[in-house]
Amino acid sequence: MHRKMVAIFLLAGMFSPAVWAWQNIHPDHRQAWSENIGWTNWRDADDAMAGVGVGDMFLSGYIWSENAGWINVGDGTPVDGVNYANLDGGDFGINVDPDGDLHGLAWGENIGWVNFDGGAMATPSLPARIECVPGPNGETLSRLTGYAWGENVGWLNLNDMMHFVSVDAATTPIECDMDHNSVVNGLDIQFFVDFMLMNSAPGWRDVCSGDLEMLPDGTLDVDDVTGFVACLLNA
Repeated sequence: MHRKMVAIFLLAGMFSPAVWAWQNIHPDHRQAWSENIGWTNWRDADDAMAGVGVGDMFLSGYIWSENAGWINVGDGTPVDGVNYANLDGGDFGINVDPDGDLHGLAWGENIGWVNFDGGAMATPSLPARIECVPGPNGETLSRLTGYAWGENVGWLNLNDMMHFVSVDAATTPIECDMDHNSVVNGLDIQFFVDFMLMNSAPGWRDVCSGDLEMLPDGTLDVDDVTGFVACLLNA
């Protein structure tokens, strides 16, 4: 990594996290294992006031590790308002693609940078991403899967079946609830149409709600129309 970038990261790492106004990690699914630093807690940094917030397009807040300290996944204010650039220490963090893929850099005060693109280079390839999957009790979970990589700590495992990180119920998308108000009705139609016509850009929550074809492909397109109509009629 460029020396200037490392120097800026080191300076940032000297400080404890600011208090964040928002985090949305599920209280029962908040931990991930790293082979060299043990458990990481994605919810409880600074008494759950500075934990990770998973937004539509990027992450913010801090992961806490007893063995490694604070790990900053982004400050919640990317320069362009959409994604962190990850070109220098002034605008770094983890971005979320519409299909749920995670990209970018997190910074640990004691461990350096953690690359969320690293899992794509694993064998087999297991990129870090958010997936909407059935939970153990039949509920839908929006959980992190795959791996991230740190030069100083090795693999951060988001892929474990028992101990994983997911967002809370309030943030978990509901099928065909395109306006995300927890109610499926005719008000969702315009949002769905806008995504079909590309009048607005979907986030991962929109894709989870509207990618309703038989074999979901991580996109919103005309192949999802039949599934969306069926979902509305059965609501």
